[in-house]
Amino acid sequence: MLFSLTGASGAGKSTVLAHLATVDWGVPVRCVEFDSIGVPDGADTAWRHGAIEHWVREALAAQAEGAHVLLCGQVPLGELLAAPSADRLDGIAVCMLHCSPDVRTQRLLHRGEPLDAIVHHNRFGEWFRAHTLDPRHAPEVITVDGPTPMRWERWTHLDAGDPAWRAEIIDTDGLTPEQVAREVESWVRSELASVA
Repeated sequence: MLFSLTGASGAGKSTVLAHLATVDWGVPVRCVEFDSIGVPDGADTAWRHGAIEHWVREALAAQAEGAHVLLCGQVPLGELLAAPSADRLDGIAVCMLHCSPDVRTQRLLHRGEPLDAIVHHNRFGEWFRAHTLDPRHAPEVITVDGPTPMRWERWTHLDAGDPAWRAEIIDTDGLTPEQVAREVESWVRSELASVA
């Protein structure tokens, strides 16, 4: 199974990943960060499509060995489901971390992000949450042409609430990093139990 811990910048993904990598899951779970393959200058949506397919193939390789992959990064649900090889996975489970624009702004300022960039991060974060709730929300943000043959038809006909469009959403505004990590760990364990 491929577990996708996702969300826009500042939601808490990288902080949580450090904890998840130390958990004894009882089964092999490889925790990886999306950007660990390297992000080129000028990386755009089309580049991200190719990177998502790379990670789906890594998850397929792990699946063949009886392991799972927990991928941490900015991977919208629609892009993950449309990755060319995604339909070969035994399962996909998505958990999106979300925070309000005010909290995201404070976190990114603390990280040293320039204020003019934070505006874009906040817009993307709000789109990200709306997209995770409803596949029909502004799909043009991600359904761009590129070299990776994405399979948008896998979900463009779905409505909000369809079982094929399923994600856990954790609001991280009022939670400590430890609390977020525990919630994500609980989500992973629940998903693992459902496929055991």
